[in-house]
Amino acid sequence: MREMTIQEVQDVSLDILRDVHQFCVDNNIKYTLQGGTLLGAVRHKGFIPWDDDIDIAMPRPDYDRFIHSFKSEKGFRVVSREVKDCKDVMIAFCRICDTQQTCVDTSFLPWTSEKTGVWIDLFPLDGVETSRKVCQQRIKRMKWQLLQVNTLRSYHNRMADVRGMKKKVHLLIKKVVAPFCSRHAIERYVEMCKKFPYEDAEYYCNFAFLNYGIRERHRKAVIDETILVPFGEDHFYIMKGYDEALREKYGDYMQLPPKEQQVRGHDINKYYWIER
Repeated sequence: MREMTIQEVQDVSLDILRDVHQFCVDNNIKYTLQGGTLLGAVRHKGFIPWDDDIDIAMPRPDYDRFIHSFKSEKGFRVVSREVKDCKDVMIAFCRICDTQQTCVDTSFLPWTSEKTGVWIDLFPLDGVETSRKVCQQRIKRMKWQLLQVNTLRSYHNRMADVRGMKKKVHLLIKKVVAPFCSRHAIERYVEMCKKFPYEDAEYYCNFAFLNYGIRERHRKAVIDETILVPFGEDHFYIMKGYDEALREKYGDYMQLPPKEQQVRGHDINKYYWIER
């Protein structure tokens, strides 16, 4: 199998996004570009040049409708632990995967036993209590469950495959802790995400992906409306209040990071074309 270039990964990811976009338009499902993809749309009018993945998000009600109804004539499919026959999925969000022309080696940080190809990430946006302090307390509790999940996903790695003393120490700790981690941690984590109904909330949070902690929490008003914006040669939807959300998450988001930080963020996975 031939390994894919970053441009080829972007091209397949875009093809998936086009399919998802059209399905959402046809079925009145709200979505927005999310995370680095949203930042790329605003700052670069397309991909962040050194990035290769696509993130989108939906309010939980739209997310639930989408994962149970999405159909693709191109063979793209939803992989989510909330969908039948996907109970071994070890992430709290959904991935829409190409399974016909590509495959991905995820052995370093596996997330499912199924064979998958290039994917885009779809995050559910859940309601959260209005109090920022209460939200921070909930995130603290949730991170313990997430730590268990991530430990079970990665403790199998070999010390020889990890570079840097700090990462080796972290891996050693995971190997010691893993036997005490609950195999049901991901189930508990997903339920904690859904604790506060989106419809009843004034704020939402991307609990399914907590790398930015409390900075994933924003007013629902920022996503009440979506607008169509250019993304390369395509047009996709973003939240109308993107400026507020991006500033809360990234600070001065129009400022490029230092050159040494302009690197591919998902190089732990290897992407390949399936030979026919």
